[in-house]
Amino acid sequence: MITNQMMTVQIGSFGTLEIGHLDKIGNVAKVIDIGNMNRLAKGLEPILLDRILEKQDIWEFIIARNNQILRESKSRYSREIKKLDNFDVLQSDYSELLPYKTSSGHIRYGELMTRFPNLIKSKRGKNGGTWAEIYILLKIASMLDKDLEVEIYRIFINHKLLFWRDVGGDNFKEFNAMIDTLPDRIGKNNIKLYIEMAQILREKLNIENTKGYNEKEHFSIIQVNRAKLLDRLTSMIEVGLITSYSKLKEIILKIKLHHQI
Repeated sequence: MITNQMMTVQIGSFGTLEIGHLDKIGNVAKVIDIGNMNRLAKGLEPILLDRILEKQDIWEFIIARNNQILRESKSRYSREIKKLDNFDVLQSDYSELLPYKTSSGHIRYGELMTRFPNLIKSKRGKNGGTWAEIYILLKIASMLDKDLEVEIYRIFINHKLLFWRDVGGDNFKEFNAMIDTLPDRIGKNNIKLYIEMAQILREKLNIENTKGYNEKEHFSIIQVNRAKLLDRLTSMIEVGLITSYSKLKEIILKIKLHHQI
């Protein structure tokens, strides 16, 4: 099973954006394309990625986000954090950007980018290009077009999209393990049943495309129902209400889903 599946997310009428459901990283070029299409529709000039990465504002944001992650890590594991190179990881010291500034005030971002590979990085090859964490993508979107910015906020924050995708993924792995405990499936190769069950669940959730994740699946209501349904079925197997694979399929067809968060 792929642990960091890419989600193709529909951003309103703007287009689609792929985000890793675990690492929360997406393609910057896609955000740039979407934002510039909207700028052109408004009669505005497009903004190239180079122009954005040359600005001090985006790097102040990246430093602040990096420090936030480190502070959260410190709180979680209760251990002291040391400084990384010359950057103060507890307080955002933007003066550290000075060595990377040109005489015209632009940032030499190529050198700076290597310091934050968890937040923004460039790759070559098949999946080449610039990739960034969701916070950084949102920041870049805000520098392109405000309509795009608020729509992305709505999708990722109000709909809790990534949260429910994570929960659903974890529950599905647990659910597959529970199939192995059914009296009629113990000790057997159940891989085909995992695939069949995935198909049944997709149909139950009105997910039409079984190859990858289509746009419809990524509405938060479907993610909520997916996570809750798997949790409910797993519990029924655990307490002995479902004792065979055929009974499992029968129960799934009978369960009613609530179409609200």
